[in-house]
Amino acid sequence: MPRLLPILAFLFASVAHAAIVDRIAAVVDEQVITVSEVGQMAGLRFYPRPAKASDDQYRHYVLDELIDQALRFRDVERFGATDIAKEPIDARLREIAARFPSSAAFDAALGRSDMTLDELRTLVRRQLQVEAYIQERFSPTVFIATEEVEAHYRGPWSGRSRAAGLAIPPLSSVDEEIRGELKSAQLAQEVQQWTTELRARADVDVLAWK
Repeated sequence: MPRLLPILAFLFASVAHAAIVDRIAAVVDEQVITVSEVGQMAGLRFYPRPAKASDDQYRHYVLDELIDQALRFRDVERFGATDIAKEPIDARLREIAARFPSSAAFDAALGRSDMTLDELRTLVRRQLQVEAYIQERFSPTVFIATEEVEAHYRGPWSGRSRAAGLAIPPLSSVDEEIRGELKSAQLAQEVQQWTTELRARADVDVLAWK
């Protein structure tokens, strides 16, 4: 499908000077995600950085997350986003700040991002609204059978404990822990399938940058 991407490829501070102030990293239907937005989120460590990811790999990871978040939040808005209380927003902000060596380092990163704390709170609120929707929509459909718990206990769970040199407790004492681990994994699969379907229905153009 032909698009007007060449027209949207650069944002200009003024027509007279034609100064490039931003570039497009991706377009999700008609929603533009700019390179500077990716840089902001990467600089603030809004998303946990995957182990051993280079700076460029992390930026591309952040871009993928922003695309998925845009698609998910749009779907959430169709059904009405849940209001989020102040406490969980504050808790998530503390999680983000804890990814820095100190509170001063986080404050400095926030200053470099040209984003206010209130703007960051808005992004956190939207993220939590998506997570609340996921719990409401998908969590009730996730069922973990006793046989799955037993198989996981005998296999991967016990294997990890042995590798760490830990004693293996009886299943009865770790049943809920294992059940929660399996439920989280299955819920993640449901979310991934949902997100894949959202991407398939959307017109997503990802543009490379250097």
